[in-house]
Amino acid sequence: MKILILALSGIGDALMFTPAAKLIRDNFPTAKMDALVMFGGVKNMYDRTGLFDEVIHFDFMAKGAIASLKFVMKTRGKYSHSISVYPSNRKEYNAIQFLLGAKQRGQVKYLRADTSNLGFLNNVRITEDDSLHNVKENVGLVKKMFGITDTTLHPLLFPLKQ
Repeated sequence: MKILILALSGIGDALMFTPAAKLIRDNFPTAKMDALVMFGGVKNMYDRTGLFDEVIHFDFMAKGAIASLKFVMKTRGKYSHSISVYPSNRKEYNAIQFLLGAKQRGQVKYLRADTSNLGFLNNVRITEDDSLHNVKENVGLVKKMFGITDTTLHPLLFPLKQ
């Protein structure tokens, strides 16, 4: 299993995905799990977690469309699963995830602007729940994608209702 986490939004959204990344790592310790990030601060944080085999930093905005497309096509087909951290409801992020070519592409189905932001390009989805914290949205998506039923995250930090 080869998993790519797309943390293309900012450091706060990436941080809110770390419990979900730990859940993946705990359940699939031998899986290759990489992260693709756009900001240096996210790379620094993710490098220090020890959860990822590799943290790939590529600044799509600074590199421009042609270099970005070349990068995505060079990476295409290397992963069986890809997941966009929540929230990241942008058509560019959904297009990148689709073009990367993972057979299982996880993303939250947003209540607002999902279709116009090409959310339908993803094939493993949970519906956004405005009453949930971002951590719980990310964990819910990971649980669905990987069929995880046991969530052993620290109950004081991340209380999860089953």
